[in-house]
Amino acid sequence: MPTDTPPFPPETCSDIPEQAQRAPLRIFFGGTFDPPHHGHARLPDRVRTNMKQERAWLIYVPAARSPHKQHQPADDAHRLAMLRLALRDLHRTCVWTGELDRAAQHPGQPSYWVDTWTQLKRLEMNGDNRFIIGTDQALAMHRWHRYDEIWRDAIVMLRDHLDDADAFLNTMKDSGVWSADDLDHWRDRTVALPTIDASSSSIRTQLSDAGTRENPIAGLDDRVHKYILEQGLYTLA
Repeated sequence: MPTDTPPFPPETCSDIPEQAQRAPLRIFFGGTFDPPHHGHARLPDRVRTNMKQERAWLIYVPAARSPHKQHQPADDAHRLAMLRLALRDLHRTCVWTGELDRAAQHPGQPSYWVDTWTQLKRLEMNGDNRFIIGTDQALAMHRWHRYDEIWRDAIVMLRDHLDDADAFLNTMKDSGVWSADDLDHWRDRTVALPTIDASSSSIRTQLSDAGTRENPIAGLDDRVHKYILEQGLYTLA
């Protein structure tokens, strides 16, 4: 079987797969994925392509409970199943349950990315680790828990035009947090991408309405939509 043939569906694992551990680069993407949409599936792959890192692995990290969100996500098992369906066409991709596993061991505690990153750094893996964030997350990075330990490993997704990098960096500069050297580092870690019109909160709203629930929903994979309907997810109580 050719090495570029995508897994079907992508592997869900509590340990990083050996192939990924041997890769020159691992690109992590965390989120609640509640539900996963086209942006979640397509943008990280475009980051990989833009970086000319086709041998890199994409590793999705479903969050247990974000300290920044009031919305409580769907059950872990459903989010994992939906994410695997959404990613089934991607090669060198897996879903890593590290945060979910940690939450099961420490119920009720918030899920901080720095804890995940510290856990990964303890593993003896080849190559480098990076994680993807959006501009909104980068602008708030200085408020993240122990951000100073992790920010240099971030890759920032810019939307639409390379010119957005200047506006982004000016806003970062205005925060007063980052030095000139820091801002140069941020510039080197930006990737310009097209906008994909998809929002988990908007999708949940449409799914909660009986009048729109079964209609095609922009940004939602048909296979994920079918799973949601079959499982009765996102209905109003």
